[in-house]
Amino acid sequence: MLPARRTKPNWHPARNHHRGIWFVKTPTWIETKGIDRTLMSASLAKTLPDQAIPTREENSSKDFIRILLVEDDEDDYILTRDALAEISSPLCSLDWAPTFETGLDLVNQDRHDLYLFDYRLGVRTGLELLRQGIAQGCDSPIILLTGSGGELVAAEALRLGAADYMTKNLMTTKSLHRAITNALEKSQLRQTLADHQHRLEHSNQVLTKQNQEIQRFYHTLAHELKTPLTAAREFTAIMLDELAGPLTPEQREYLQISQECLGQITNQVNDLLDITRLDTGKLSINCQQEDMGLLLSHAVTAMNTSAQHKSVAIALSVQPNPLIAWIDHFRMTQVITNLLNNAIKFTPPGGTITLSACEDPDKPENLRISVQDSGCGIAPEHLDHIFDRLYQVEEGHARKEGGLGLGLTISREIVILHGGQINVQSQMGHGTKFTLTLPKNRTNPISHRLNQGVSREVQNTAC
Repeated sequence: MLPARRTKPNWHPARNHHRGIWFVKTPTWIETKGIDRTLMSASLAKTLPDQAIPTREENSSKDFIRILLVEDDEDDYILTRDALAEISSPLCSLDWAPTFETGLDLVNQDRHDLYLFDYRLGVRTGLELLRQGIAQGCDSPIILLTGSGGELVAAEALRLGAADYMTKNLMTTKSLHRAITNALEKSQLRQTLADHQHRLEHSNQVLTKQNQEIQRFYHTLAHELKTPLTAAREFTAIMLDELAGPLTPEQREYLQISQECLGQITNQVNDLLDITRLDTGKLSINCQQEDMGLLLSHAVTAMNTSAQHKSVAIALSVQPNPLIAWIDHFRMTQVITNLLNNAIKFTPPGGTITLSACEDPDKPENLRISVQDSGCGIAPEHLDHIFDRLYQVEEGHARKEGGLGLGLTISREIVILHGGQINVQSQMGHGTKFTLTLPKNRTNPISHRLNQGVSREVQNTAC
């Protein structure tokens, strides 16, 4: 309870409202710094008519703050009113609810910018009102007032969501003004953060939906294309084998071009299918012991035709031989073939590609595979993104080679699924080297993870 009251308010009954008796205090005019203002029309009510208090949306001015005081002692109400009268900015309008029930009803109407709850409200407490108000959706700041200090009460009030806590016998106009200002600023900051979080969540939902739609499109497109592509390749092969009749040299040349183009499209369709499997966690590996030297030899044989067309030589070195590793034969062949294909693309005629495999000298339990070309190299600004999905260099010879920009992304993830790592080194004008490190023995299954198992090194030397 505050010290002795200063004045006796002039209350008069208004009228019976259909929802209960309500009273309105005669407006008090005060002068602050030479300016007359109507500070308050304090309302004492069980239930106020809707038009008595404007909603927060109707009263959105930052210079006018509507405050509800829930206080069962009239003297304390008057002292709080007088303290607020001395605050010039923001201008405060005070409404008074003398009972717990009336206060809760007004809190539920959500018509105030800030609430002052007394701790003692008859047989009830301000903590109960605080708890019920917040539970029913009150998001305006609440300050708890009490006649005596109490750390436990203060801690509980803050835990329940109060913006601040004040002891009434220590309350001054300055301290009340500071508490109100801080509470409103914290509330505004909290609301701004909540709005920002809501926008982020909405954006995330939109992006997630769009990503799912893209994945479905990839999957549908790939499946729809795969069947006719397979048929076209089979019939082209039948014609090349002259099962449908003899071919002229010119016809054979055209069919071979068609077959190469169909092969390129098939590889791109397979990339689309693999990237959707990665996104959905359905790309799996089935490892067993394999002779890595034999696998690499078959990969070189498969890529020799493409290399010869560009007059590029592929050299293979495996030490020791045989070199046994625990791998998925199909998926590791896919990785090596993709790296060789890229090396062929970016190596000029007369260049050399070196494919080598050996035990890792730093970790004998691992093996190391490298694909090194004598091509143009990768510029430092592109090297950091070389494994990014759909990333393609938009300049010079690299852009002419085309592709979907998925091969290195898929290769990286396959290596990670094997428990390995892949890194790239490049020196402008002197070529690029991709290095894989793989465990030789069985490892625990590794979940698909993005942006792991990759390291990059740059050697920026002019051509």
